[in-house]
Amino acid sequence: SDRAWILGDTMNYRVLFRIERLKLIDKLKAKIVNYRRYCEEMGDTCEIEIVCAGNVVSYFLEEDEFFKDESLQVKLCKNALNGLKPNYEQKNVQIVSAGIGEVIKRKSEGWIEYTIE
Repeated sequence: SDRAWILGDTMNYRVLFRIERLKLIDKLKAKIVNYRRYCEEMGDTCEIEIVCAGNVVSYFLEEDEFFKDESLQVKLCKNALNGLKPNYEQKNVQIVSAGIGEVIKRKSEGWIEYTIE
């Protein structure tokens, strides 16, 4: 088909969503939903990591169905948590020593960064 010719081979994208402000959490969710829909339409696949720093980390002190999706890897900045700990265990939510360190490490591995602002 023309579509297959235009697209060529399907791609797997590794996308790092970066968020630091709690008031943007709904925007983050919408961007993830829209991006996944786009990949599905294009026949592509994606791996998604979310690096959380700043006051957005407080959102993860309680569970949220959206982020229980184990195909989403969530990294919370230990510095931003400032001693607070999520009161639940979830395999796909990890505390990392520094959000910025995680972003730079992933970018050096070829991940595409998308900042929610």
